Amino acid sequence: METSTNASASGLQNVVDVILAPKNAFARLRTAPTWGWAFIIAVVVGAVGSFFVMPAVAHAIQATWPAMVAADPRMAAMTPEQQQSALNVTLFIIRLAWVATFIAVPLGILITTVVMLIFNAIGRGSASFANLWAVSANIAVPTVALSYAVLAIVVMLRGAQSFDTPVSVSEALPSLALLAPGAGVKLATFLATINVFQIWGAVLVYLAMRTTAKVGAVPAVLAAILMPLIAALLAAAGAR
Repeated sequence: METSTNASASGLQNVVDVILAPKNAFARLRTAPTWGWAFIIAVVVGAVGSFFVMPAVAHAIQATWPAMVAADPRMAAMTPEQQQSALNVTLFIIRLAWVATFIAVPLGILITTVVMLIFNAIGRGSASFANLWAVSANIAVPTVALSYAVLAIVVMLRGAQSFDTPVSVSEALPSLALLAPGAGVKLATFLATINVFQIWGAVLVYLAMRTTAKVGAVPAVLAAILMPLIAALLAAAGAR
């Protein structure tokens, strides 16, 4: 019972320290890879935040729907009733998209772990899968939980009706999109995905690779750069 209590306290301390004192958290995760609390917080807060963001995405889709129909010959050939039916299905899926967080967050943690494992091997580091899984779960607290929480607050303060394109939802957080106003949809989505929380996550990956995996600066930097790039490329690939 004491061991379980200590592990729980250590897990909560890591959640706090990954934000306030990340080197301390990563040093502990090297010897005691606890991740339960971080995982729960990332998934639950991420899902709740996504739930409150989805109305803005739904409104943005409705606002851009005529342009999307006009740009797609197959949809343009549909009857108005068929187009409305397609819109209704799309909005239904969007409003339930927050449920996908329960799959997307663990998958994202796994991808981060695998990338870090690769550079751990390249840099001849000493971290195990368990170490880096725990690191990735704790990094998800700021990159997923905090980012979705802040985005949800922005959406609620501004109102869902203020977002007229899907990209405008992503651009609600400070990001590299500020450097290229008026960029095309895919480039804007790519840049908007690299926001302050993703950059924060990249810094944390670097610190974890140096502290937990004990690799050199070069593989740590490469791992840190690759993570936001993967997220941005995936987002841009699906942007329309």
